[in-house]
Amino acid sequence: MRIPLIALASGALSVLVVTGSAAQATSSPPPLAAAPSAAPSAAGPAAAQAPMAAPAAAKRGFPTVLTKNRLYRSGAVDSFTCSPGEPRKGSANSLKAYLLKVARCVNQMYARQFRAAGLGAYRVPKIIIRASGTRTPCGKLSNTYTAHYCPSSQTIYQFLPKATVRNPWGLTLAKTMAHEIGHHAQQRAGIVPAYNRLYAQARTKTARDYLSHRVEQQAECMAGVFLGAVQESLPVVFEEWDQVVDWAAKHASDTVHGKGRNQAFWLERGYDSQSFLSCNTWTAPNARVA
Repeated sequence: MRIPLIALASGALSVLVVTGSAAQATSSPPPLAAAPSAAPSAAGPAAAQAPMAAPAAAKRGFPTVLTKNRLYRSGAVDSFTCSPGEPRKGSANSLKAYLLKVARCVNQMYARQFRAAGLGAYRVPKIIIRASGTRTPCGKLSNTYTAHYCPSSQTIYQFLPKATVRNPWGLTLAKTMAHEIGHHAQQRAGIVPAYNRLYAQARTKTARDYLSHRVEQQAECMAGVFLGAVQESLPVVFEEWDQVVDWAAKHASDTVHGKGRNQAFWLERGYDSQSFLSCNTWTAPNARVA
């Protein structure tokens, strides 16, 4: 089985590809995609939301590395300063600099949370950003799917389409990077490897789809945690956040990502709680990750 990859769509939609191609053997995890997001709610950091009670549907033998991962017990993420500035229209170099500054902030967050959780030293992913050339060792990027994470090399590849360079939107760029690094954190915490094993064992398309939804919607929630923690300094503007969440709820539905309204739910849940305890999609009912 080929090593999975995680991809993000045009600054708003992200995809985790576990085997590099959508047309692949059913024992290999397909692309997993995360829904688009916008700016966080205007409310300040909320108390960490309690994890959802595990319903019967979610108690089907998921390993504890998924249901009780140490990352969930790392505590709320304190608000911190992340000021990458604004990406400049028409400058691919400006967008690249912006994304790398955001990545530095996200990695700093995970380094702290991994230490607090007793997960050991957090290793930052490699990041390759380019304005031309869409082929990577893990597959091909496009104007629709502009980024992905390759677990085998622990590398994030980001493609900057001309339309994005001409008219960049900082919030969606930040969310994209946070989502992809969220997949890297899942990999380092043991979540992606466990997901891959379950996917290979799944006997039906429905079972595989729900696994995809859980890992992708969790990464979306993790992106929300980051955005909530840096909402004052990034900054996250309420009107923009509302646009992203509303777009996701109305337009992001597909087989890999799940329903748009669920993607929007997990994104906002992470933002409002600023805690990975709220991102445990593995004990959520199927209806919440459908």
